[in-house]
Amino acid sequence: MTEFFNTGMTQQAFLDQYWQKKPLVIRQAFPNFQSVISPDELAGLACEPGIESRLIIEKGEAESWQLIDGPFNDKDFSALPKSHWTLLVQDIDKHVPETKGILAPFSFIPNWRFDDLMISFAPKQGSVGAHIDGYDVFLLQGMGTRKWQVTAGPLHEPTLLENIDIQVLADFEPSKEWLLEPGDILYLPPHYGHHGVAMEDCMTFSIGFRAPNQAETLDAVINDLVEHSMAKRHYHDSDLQATAHGHEIGLQAVLRLKALLHEAIDEAEPLLLATFGKLVTETKPSLVSLSEEIYADKPSVKMLIEQFETGYALFRNPYLRFAWEYHEECGTIFMGGASYPLTLCQKENIIILAEQSVITSTDWLMLSNDVQVINLLCRLVEEGGFYWVEA
Repeated sequence: MTEFFNTGMTQQAFLDQYWQKKPLVIRQAFPNFQSVISPDELAGLACEPGIESRLIIEKGEAESWQLIDGPFNDKDFSALPKSHWTLLVQDIDKHVPETKGILAPFSFIPNWRFDDLMISFAPKQGSVGAHIDGYDVFLLQGMGTRKWQVTAGPLHEPTLLENIDIQVLADFEPSKEWLLEPGDILYLPPHYGHHGVAMEDCMTFSIGFRAPNQAETLDAVINDLVEHSMAKRHYHDSDLQATAHGHEIGLQAVLRLKALLHEAIDEAEPLLLATFGKLVTETKPSLVSLSEEIYADKPSVKMLIEQFETGYALFRNPYLRFAWEYHEECGTIFMGGASYPLTLCQKENIIILAEQSVITSTDWLMLSNDVQVINLLCRLVEEGGFYWVEA
């Protein structure tokens, strides 16, 4: 089995022993690491409309922080103090394809769990305060050094500082401390309190893995139940007992309500896989406008053939999320929060459409044997899933 960096563990051993369980420091996970993006280039990205960025500035007063959302300009950066601030830019993996090589060692984690590669720059003493994240994150030190302090366990209901722009822990009691150098990684499970402070000019690459919460999941299930005209059973109380207080809602009523909700979830079971697939591939709000720039007229099969034969390839829209499922010779491709079912299809064809970043003429030779798959590819091109590039 594949080793997880230089830890002496397999990838599965990491998942079994650390994933969502406890932090891990990996020294020189990327030996002799050199960032493919400079601080000036990062600042340039933060000046572009459509790219999510923010500045977090720690003020001189105790417990005082300022959050400023981008895009920025040269004047904004010139006005910054010499220390105690951080620039953060989201979704670098979509905007700078050269950074995707950093993500390759994490491919054993389901791609639909991956959120983005965020890169931050901070001068000496720059930080974003002690905080928690609701997701798994690998913090790769890209330049300079940063001191990290981490709590002994997860904090599920922490007290936060009041009247500030960002979420900073009011009571932060670290139990471990590490100094990370370029190429080092700190893995943190969700809800571990952590505080990273730049010891000098430094860049940190945050590789985050997201997951929907209960409210988001329930909302998606309810929407699909309504769309399919399901879960219409009313609250029922055939075991009702006489009461002396007609306005009281008793415990038995709550238990019946709970049973009613369980019945609805059971009824939704045939939809759950599709519901989940659509949910985890929804486009991030900050990327919707960029994802919608890649739309085209629906191509004909003849056009597909001509494009592939003349040396063109289909490149996947980097701002859309893809996933797939397959069972009993039927499958579904999920793209941008929508589902595209296929019946009696080959699993290999689904993998080409949903996983490959580029579909070449060689891939087309395999896909072209299935009319259903060809029609779906035409539809995905029309809906912005792919665009043509001369190979």
